[in-house]
Amino acid sequence: MSQDRSIPPLDPWPVELAQAAVAATHNVLLTLDATGTIQHANPAALQALCLQLPAVCGRHFVDLLDVGSRAKGQRLLADVLSHSSTAVVELNHVTGDGNIVMIGYRALLLPQTAAGPQVLLIGQATAEMVATTERLIALNRRLSALFMLAATASRSLILPDLLQQALAVILTELQLQAGAILLAAVPVELDRALHAPREPHQLRVAAHQGFAPAFVERLADIESLTAFWNTTTRAEQQSVVQGTADEVGMQVSDLLYATGPLLTVGATPIMAETNLLGWLYVVTDRYDALPPDELELLSSVGNLLGPPVENARLYDALRETSGQLGAVLDGIDSGVLLTDQDGLVRYANARLGSLLEVTVAEWPGQPRADIMRSALQPVTQHTALFEGELWQVVAGEGRILRRFVQPVADHTGQPLGSLEVYSDVTQLLKTDQLRDEFVAAAAHDLKTPVTAVKGYAQIALRVASKLNEPRLVQQLTMINARSDDLALLMDSLLDMSRIQAGRLQLQISPVLVQDLVKHVIKHFDFDLQRKQRTITCQLPDEPLEVAWDRHRMEGVLINLIGNALKYSPDGGDIHLYARRIMQTADQGSDAVELTVTDHGIGIPPAERELIFQRFYRAREAVEHGFRGTGIGLYISHMIVHLHGGQMRAADALHGGQGTTMHIVLPTTAASAQHAGGMEDSPTV
Repeated sequence: MSQDRSIPPLDPWPVELAQAAVAATHNVLLTLDATGTIQHANPAALQALCLQLPAVCGRHFVDLLDVGSRAKGQRLLADVLSHSSTAVVELNHVTGDGNIVMIGYRALLLPQTAAGPQVLLIGQATAEMVATTERLIALNRRLSALFMLAATASRSLILPDLLQQALAVILTELQLQAGAILLAAVPVELDRALHAPREPHQLRVAAHQGFAPAFVERLADIESLTAFWNTTTRAEQQSVVQGTADEVGMQVSDLLYATGPLLTVGATPIMAETNLLGWLYVVTDRYDALPPDELELLSSVGNLLGPPVENARLYDALRETSGQLGAVLDGIDSGVLLTDQDGLVRYANARLGSLLEVTVAEWPGQPRADIMRSALQPVTQHTALFEGELWQVVAGEGRILRRFVQPVADHTGQPLGSLEVYSDVTQLLKTDQLRDEFVAAAAHDLKTPVTAVKGYAQIALRVASKLNEPRLVQQLTMINARSDDLALLMDSLLDMSRIQAGRLQLQISPVLVQDLVKHVIKHFDFDLQRKQRTITCQLPDEPLEVAWDRHRMEGVLINLIGNALKYSPDGGDIHLYARRIMQTADQGSDAVELTVTDHGIGIPPAERELIFQRFYRAREAVEHGFRGTGIGLYISHMIVHLHGGQMRAADALHGGQGTTMHIVLPTTAASAQHAGGMEDSPTV
């Protein structure tokens, strides 16, 4: 055998090996011991692998193979050691320059030596294109593994199911023996991501596969895994690491299935953006089975798992929060209904079911309109005690519910649906009705003595006038004026009861606005004279004829002028202004605007809508000690509304301190309107 074809021997060569070398001087020749460690290599082998002899001898044969060929390489060695006949096996090698070369091997078992049996591998390198194709196949397998992992991770938001399924895919596709996923109790910021929490209680085992039951129990104590991670990352300055089983206190018996005596442990972080969520630990019984390309693949797996794990954790948190919120909503005394933008029910609490006397468990996903149409009917004639809508339950005794509707939007303002809250106001309405009936009865009973007082005062006033008793005349005039106020108060209480019961009817008749204003001002003769105040009027020159309820519109103006006098303690004239508003053909009939302006304490803008509610009194009026019942503006507002008009409060027209009350009424009011028809029936 020529010198350039010889193999530098480490030990004397067996005769059979020398003969094989002479017969195959152009072939790859490798001799292995019983463990698969390379003992000899010829120049053809070194040339094919692009390696020097020291880098080959002493290494495990499988160590030189590409990941996709390692299983076939192990089977080849196992077959020849068991005296099985072997055919040619094509294996991919990772060469020293990072390329892939495919070599077809035939294995021979050499005679027993003092060191034990030896294996002779005779191989022939194939064309580079074939090796490249094999490499592409291996890459395709890895891409397929990542795809399968992504598909698995996207199928479930249940965290335990997601992790267990993902771990099964990882172990199968990467041909690993066991693995575990550990999650941090709290996500770790990226600047601390290279170091696992040192305290064991900060981690928990979220999924595992391939470990013996006894070792699974020990997984709860993960201090050794944490120490392995910390030590390795600090030493190697990288996040994806590997080491031996001894470093984590693991033995072959800790695995359910292992064919080799050596174990390799790999670990990679599970990342989601800038947060470290946990770690993926994998175990294989292939010696040094995680080369750089496989570690890179493992890192990709960790990055791929991060977002679905984070989503699943958020989903778990949302489910827990939703469960707590559901328990709270089921425990409150109001019914709650949540619908989406498409009108489908998304949530209904148990209290709503008890209020409607129905079962709401099957409501989610059904159209809200269909469900509620059969459960509720609108209350078209009801009191104005409550803000919001009133509905009567169809089933049972027909209890009355008060409904609030609130639109729901996300943090960007995008509409998501609506939230409805239902409260049982049946007893409150009955109590309010009893109160109104009592007030009406009391007002009716008081009208008789008030009328008698007024009558006797008028008779006494005529007698005192003839007797020329100025002081007595003044006192009797005050009694007569106060009896008018009492009579007006009784009428107001009766009107309020009628409004609440939906029975207030307008008595429409022709009215001359100038006459109505003059009659109202005459009502204040005594007060204007006593307080030395005046009312200035600005009325149209031409007669302003309308069709109103004269008696009630007089009451409205008396209330507004009375408030202007009462809430102007520092004096100042009261201004009353009336004018016709000409409407176009498409705007309907003409209207009349009435305004009353004072120089009083004024009404803050925030309260200008609230003052028309029953029993509401402005904060300024209460703080200044002005007496009142809070029903005058409520009744006036309702009467104007019944006429088809509008009433509002604004700043004083003169620009100083005070208030202007604006009334706009059509010249012809609809006599058929009543209190119960003021509000449009809401849609179920």
